[in-house]
Amino acid sequence: MAMEEEEISGKELLRPDNSLAEEEAAAAASRLTDDLIVEILSRLPFRSVCRFKCVSKPWRDLIAHPAHRKKLPQTLAGVLYTNITGAGGYRYHLAGLSAEADGLDLDPSLTFLPHTEYRDFGLVRACNGLLLCSYEPEEGTVRFVVCNPATQRWTELPPRPRPNTCRYYQQFHLAFDPAVPSHFHVFDFERTDNLSITGVSIYSSRTGAWCQSDTGLVEDVVMVGQSVLVGGMLHVVGNLLVAADSNNWEDQTVLVALDMEGKEWKTISVPRGRDYGIVGWSQGCLHYAAISPAPLTVGVDDDEGSLNMAEEVAIWCLEDYDKQQWALKHSFRIDKVLNLNEVDYRLVGFHPDHDTFFFVSKGIWEGEKASLVSWDMRRRQLSCVLHLEKSSVAPYLPYVPLFSSEPLPDADGH
Repeated sequence: MAMEEEEISGKELLRPDNSLAEEEAAAAASRLTDDLIVEILSRLPFRSVCRFKCVSKPWRDLIAHPAHRKKLPQTLAGVLYTNITGAGGYRYHLAGLSAEADGLDLDPSLTFLPHTEYRDFGLVRACNGLLLCSYEPEEGTVRFVVCNPATQRWTELPPRPRPNTCRYYQQFHLAFDPAVPSHFHVFDFERTDNLSITGVSIYSSRTGAWCQSDTGLVEDVVMVGQSVLVGGMLHVVGNLLVAADSNNWEDQTVLVALDMEGKEWKTISVPRGRDYGIVGWSQGCLHYAAISPAPLTVGVDDDEGSLNMAEEVAIWCLEDYDKQQWALKHSFRIDKVLNLNEVDYRLVGFHPDHDTFFFVSKGIWEGEKASLVSWDMRRRQLSCVLHLEKSSVAPYLPYVPLFSSEPLPDADGH
């Protein structure tokens, strides 16, 4: 018995005592200045910064301080959209998520741009804080502006060497990675008369020029929807024309991925390939939302995910990118949720940091106000975020502000 006690005592002596190390770590942390802590936190994901609020009251106050807020990672502030005014003009708005948008001093109306001088100016895409807009200096000619509503910086892109004749049948996309903030890319997909992709013109802010690349796909694909930047590649919703039998063809929805130089192309199958959907990035995973129309639905009416009397929305996440393995994350019936059958719905996108999905519900009558609606997947709870301005029109662009480094000149550059 005495021997056992002696052995136990020996083992206890060999156990490391972490108390001294913990005290030294705490002392080192206490010597960090507020500016240094903010600098460290600015390099972390938004969700990690939120968790650090729980470390202590001083850390919570430090993170919440207005002077530091713009230096830290941002989350979804709201949805940018356009409404048609009574005079036939356009105004630009942010349907803000109140807690996230308050105090950010954004300019969603884009008053810093001379868009009143532009003919047929409009929003096109948003990507990680930057906004792609287009206008027509003359009939049939499209030019682009890339801007940051948070810093009011902007730049006008040079003309494309091979401009398309009409923007309403073209697909323009923006790619910007905040981890590589020195440059952005704009994609203009070239089409045949039957709308199949033949190539792409890519503008690089690094070179300040457009380059052209032929399609790297053997399949016959039409670009039809939204895009998201993942792993250095742009992913766009497209339709793949496949043979149903010897006499019939049918569309299959896929994701078309290509790199920033247009050299690497590939297609990714999506669940329910015949159901149209939208793509997005949320909580570190590529997501896809597909709609299944009810028997009496009118159907999808354009390339932005609009549907009438939608029966079901299924939300999937790509668990294994290389193996293209999707997992069903959630599904819900819109007509059951709202208990309405004659309202037009438009899928908008995913919250980047929460299990929340957004769509716009539009009234039956022309001129009726639409509403931005959120669906909490965990709680299965529907909420009206905001009633939009009358005569709102697509696109509806989820917007995350960017206050840190960006590849745009300041106001003196214009």
